[in-house]
Amino acid sequence: MPRSHRTSNDRHETPEDPLAMLPLSPVDLQILLVLSGGDVHGYGLMKAVEEQSAGKVRLEVGSLYRVIKRLLGNGLIEETDDSPSEAVEIPSSRGPKPRRFYRISEFGREVAAAEAGRLTEVIETARARALIGGKKV
Repeated sequence: MPRSHRTSNDRHETPEDPLAMLPLSPVDLQILLVLSGGDVHGYGLMKAVEEQSAGKVRLEVGSLYRVIKRLLGNGLIEETDDSPSEAVEIPSSRGPKPRRFYRISEFGREVAAAEAGRLTEVIETARARALIGGKKV
C-alpha cells in the first residue's frame, strides 16, 4: 500500500518501494546526501550541494525551493519542527522570520541508498567495459 502524507496544500501518495522512485535527478540525490548528514536550512542546502559537488551542481534560490517542495511532497524530506541552536533569523520587509530546517525522512534515506546502489552497479559496468579506470573484461 502506498505511503500517504500531507503537505500544506494537499495529500500525496508515494510508493512503498524505494526502487519505484529511481532514478533520482543529480540535484535530488545531492540534497538527500547533504541531509543524510543532518538537518540543514534552505540556504545552507544550496551552499552545501555546491560544495559537495565541487561546483558541478549549483542551485538558484527559486529552483531550490521548487525542488524542496517536490521532495517534501514525495516524502523524501521533512521540515523540522525545531531548529538547531545555531538557527538564524532571516531579515525581511515584514520582520525577521526563522529559517526553515529540513531533514531526510526514513523513506528518503531508503531511496538515497537504493540510488547509491544503482549508481554503484552503473560504475561497475562502466569499469568492466573500460570506460573508466580499470581493465576491460
